[in-house]
Amino acid sequence: MSLLSWVRQVLTWAGVLCGLVSAYFWFKASTVVVNDPNTRHNPGVEFRYKDRKTGKDVFVVATAMEQSRVNKIAAILTGLAVLFQAVAAALP
Repeated sequence: MSLLSWVRQVLTWAGVLCGLVSAYFWFKASTVVVNDPNTRHNPGVEFRYKDRKTGKDVFVVATAMEQSRVNKIAAILTGLAVLFQAVAAALP
């Protein structure tokens, strides 16, 4: 097995792994809910409502901020997956 063939395999599997991890983060972003007002998010003005299932307060702005943060991680990982796949495809 030549060095380029080995590098191609590593890049391909790195792309697959980044793709799977980004899918996890995107799923997490769709389900995240902030119930604790003492989180790292401090939007200034906060809206909240009581969740019918759990009975806990849901902080709307803090939840949107957390979803945005997790989506950003997923987008970066997806970009890396595409980059790894593109480099692997470009190798002879």
